[in-house]
Amino acid sequence: MSKQNKSSILYPFTSYKQFGLLICLGILLAAAALLTPSMFTLDSIISMLRNNAVYALLASGMMLVILTGGIDLSVASTLALTGVVTSVLMNKNPSIPAIFWVILAVVVGSLCGFINGFLVGKLKMIPLIATLGTMYVYRGLAFLMSGGNWLFPHQFTEGYVAFADKRILGVHSIIWFTVIVFILGGIFLGYTRPGRRIYAIGTNQDSAVISGIKPANIKMLAYSIAGALAGLAGMLYTANFSICYYGMGEGFEMQAIAICILGGVSITGGKGRIDGVVIGTLIMSIISYFISLLPGLSVWQDAIQGAIIIIAVGINIYVLKTGEKNILKERGKLI
Repeated sequence: MSKQNKSSILYPFTSYKQFGLLICLGILLAAAALLTPSMFTLDSIISMLRNNAVYALLASGMMLVILTGGIDLSVASTLALTGVVTSVLMNKNPSIPAIFWVILAVVVGSLCGFINGFLVGKLKMIPLIATLGTMYVYRGLAFLMSGGNWLFPHQFTEGYVAFADKRILGVHSIIWFTVIVFILGGIFLGYTRPGRRIYAIGTNQDSAVISGIKPANIKMLAYSIAGALAGLAGMLYTANFSICYYGMGEGFEMQAIAICILGGVSITGGKGRIDGVVIGTLIMSIISYFISLLPGLSVWQDAIQGAIIIIAVGINIYVLKTGEKNILKERGKLI
């Protein structure tokens, strides 16, 4: 690209695919600063990020699945199942170190994800149908494991709660978990062979097969990672709120899908980046927190969130199309 083109005011549009989302994020921040300045205190920001960290973890795993051309409707049920398993066993065995429950949550979540990946990858089931089925199975198992009972704050050990609540450099550990997942996700997708193969089968599975890639194995990997992150989210959710019941997390799968779509992840697979999910998470977090601070708007929260998602995605598409047109014009001048 020429130096002149790089110095153009339109260069950010053509060089960064999430520029439109950044515009939407800036508009939301400006509106929030004018209407609810109390939102911009350090404690408010940390609280907002803490309460939305679970959505970020679910969206990070959902992104991998969507990149393969699939979908996972069972992540919220996996969250519930792992949260119930770790909380119930922790309550019965309070002397076991808390790190064990984190590992157990990831293992149980990975197993749930692997089952999804096996159904989709090996048995060739439609992802929507397969994960819809496991969504009910995992939720049912959560009910059986809990016996329909709730666990309350006094039934959680300090070590268990600390994995979400402990402050490190003034920031809750659940937020640090999310940051680490985002960083590892970026490295995995951008710099590892399995990450690139996830993009490959989502872009064109037939071409991927010709090049020696086994889609079934890659899909099982993607679903397993999504399950592992949902499992981690389940343990951290119960630790963060010090509560556990089999119905927790209902509807979270739609929030995760919305964040991915808002972040520019193509629902048909093959396109999307972790930085888009980060921005999408921030936008959704600001919307929900912003609305909660304005009296009378809470009943409109779902409608407002939906409208903003449509607007944000529309702006991002417009920016991308504009960037593509500018690139084509520059190429045309060189011919």
